[in-house]
Formats: sequence, structure tokens, C-alpha cells
Amino acid sequence: MTEEEKLRNRILDELLKRWPDHNPKIAEVHENTFTYELEKHGNYTYFVVGYSIMSSGELKIDWGSAQLTML
Repeated sequence: MTEEEKLRNRILDELLKRWPDHNPKIAEVHENTFTYELEKHGNYTYFVVGYSIMSSGELKIDWGSAQLTML
């Protein structure tokens, strides 16, 4: 598994913990941000949020920076 795949899996785990009823999916991953999709009752919403990898290897997601976006 590549580092990018590992990162995507870690992000998806956090999304599933945060929004288990919204069928979260990752749309894009960039160096310091990622875009994710939430779905509820056939309605899709996209957000971009910042993240960082701490020196300990911990994934830190800045949920307070989440912004509505369009794809």
C-alpha cells in the first residue's frame, strides 16, 4: 500500500467516525487539504478542510477550517 493510500484510509476512517450516517467519501487529497463528500437522502455536499501530519505521525484534521465547496 502506498503512502497516499494509507493517508486516504486514515482520512476516511476519521470521516466515518465524524459522519457515519452521511456516507462520506474522499473526492480529492492535496498536500495540506482534502475535499470530501457527504450524502444524505440523495443530497450531496462537498467540503474542503485542512490537515497536517504531526511529527509523531498523528493525522490532525482542522475541522474548524472546513469550507463548503463545489466540484
